[in-house]
This record gives sequence, C-alpha cells and structure tokens, in this order.
Amino acid sequence: MELRQLRYFVAVAEEQNFGRAAKRLHMSQPPLSMQIRSLEEELGTKLLERSTRRVVLTDAGRAFLERARAILGAVEEAREVARSAEQGLRGRLEVGFISSATLTLLPPSIRLFRKRFGSVELDLRELTSAQQIDALYAGEIRTGLVRLPLRAPGIRLEPIFEERLVVALPSGHELETFERVPLEEIADLPLIFFTRQLIPGFYAQIVELFQRIGTFPKVAQHAVHLQTIVGLVASGIGIAILPASVKRLSREGVIYRPLDAPDATSWMGLAWVEGDESKLLQNFVHTVREVADNEMPSAATTWETGTRDHG
Repeated sequence: MELRQLRYFVAVAEEQNFGRAAKRLHMSQPPLSMQIRSLEEELGTKLLERSTRRVVLTDAGRAFLERARAILGAVEEAREVARSAEQGLRGRLEVGFISSATLTLLPPSIRLFRKRFGSVELDLRELTSAQQIDALYAGEIRTGLVRLPLRAPGIRLEPIFEERLVVALPSGHELETFERVPLEEIADLPLIFFTRQLIPGFYAQIVELFQRIGTFPKVAQHAVHLQTIVGLVASGIGIAILPASVKRLSREGVIYRPLDAPDATSWMGLAWVEGDESKLLQNFVHTVREVADNEMPSAATTWETGTRDHG
C-alpha cells in the first residue's frame, strides 16, 4: 500500500466521481481506476460501489476513509515538523551556562528566543566552562555560555560580552574607602578563587594579572560557584576578584570596588562544535549576539587577535 493510493482513494471518495477525482489529482481516469482496484485487491475488500454516474462508499470504504484521512494528516504533520526543524523552528536545544550568565546574558536571551521560537524546547544546564567543553565533546549540549579565554580544539569560541573585574570585600574592610582598588593593595591578601580545573581560562587570567606585578595570588579557599565565593567573602575568609555582574547578587556583608589594573576585564563567550551549522543552533547564537549588542550596556564588539588565538 502506497501513500499515493490513499490520496487517490480519498479524492474519489470525496468527489464521488472518478472523472472529477482524476481532474482534481491532475491525472487521467484510467490509471486512477487501476490504482483504486489495486488497493482493493491488496486489502481484500471492496471499498467503492461504482455506477455510471457516481461512486458510493461501502461500509468497509467508510471505515477505511476515516483511517486514510488520519494517515495522510499524520504524514503532512510529520512533513511540516521536519520542515520546521530544518528551519530551526522546532526541536530541542541543550544549552550550557556558567552561573554568572544568569546575571547578564542568559535571562534576556532566553526570553527573546522563546518569543521568536516558542516551539523549540530548551534544555538549560548549569555547568562550569570546563564542564561545558567536555559536554560539547560528548554531544550532551549543543552550545554554551562560557568564561573566556579557553583552549578547546574543535570547539568554536566566540567572545560575546565583556565586563570589568571588581574586588569583592567583606563589609568594613580597610580597602572599602578606595574608589578603585589597585592590584598591589590586595597582592598579599587571602583570595577566594574559582577551582582551576573547572574555570581554567579565568584562573589563568587572574594569575597573569598578579604576575605582572611580580607576585602570585595567595589563594586561601577554592570554590566552584559564584554564589559560594560571595558567601565566603561575607564570612570574612578572604576577598575575591570577580566579573562586575556579581554586583547584581544582593548579599549582605559584601561590598564591591572596581579593580584598578590594566586589562582588568573578563569576556563571556559562546561555544559550540565547529562545523555545526544547524539552523536551530544558529538561531540561538544569533539571538544571544543580538542581546549582547542591544541590551548589555558594557558589551564590547572587539576582541584582540592574540587573545582569540589563545582561546
């Protein structure tokens, strides 16, 4: 049984006439009659009662017509789903994100994406930058918002949003009086820092800042999540150097001051597997780019070639 036979049968049943059905199907009447007879032979039952003027459905024909319409409708729906998926209008997209993305790019990007592509299911997963790279290699996510710089062969890394670095201090700290905190002032202070293996690029960036002034950060405590670091600062264990978006975390007992040091900025970026040009993925990428360009006041549009090469 072929789909075209179902279409032919439905046309004849609805027109109640082979001639009109053939005209509707843009074919001649003899092959149409042959196809209907072939269908009846395959089913082993008569679907139509034929006369010179009209055709009438048998009981079997009426029952079969209902099923034939349902099958053709399901096929058309499947065809439309496939077309929509090809255009990135349907499907499922797994997206990784670092915790600080929830303070900047992620919420407005998700809102805009859902407004435009409401039939796409987003599977959002909070992961560190290193975990996202592993998940991309494993095919567990399709794209992610990561903290740059990173090294990841086979992964495309696109800087998307730049923000200043700030120093998080416990309330009442002696450096609270500074409008901007020079790096030299915190060189000997205990630092609460991200775990190196999970946030490798940001870790290396901060180490490099300290090395420029001839020292190395004195890490008193490692942590994985931004909220944990801020909580540890509030407890007085140490200070922290963080992206400026952390100021949106309302935490009693913590104050923030801009870090006064050359290149004291941090980039958030998009990551996806090189060669993945699916429309579904690209729709998300374009949405995040648009949000970064239009809604993020400190978003920058340039990226030094040397830094990109080391990503």
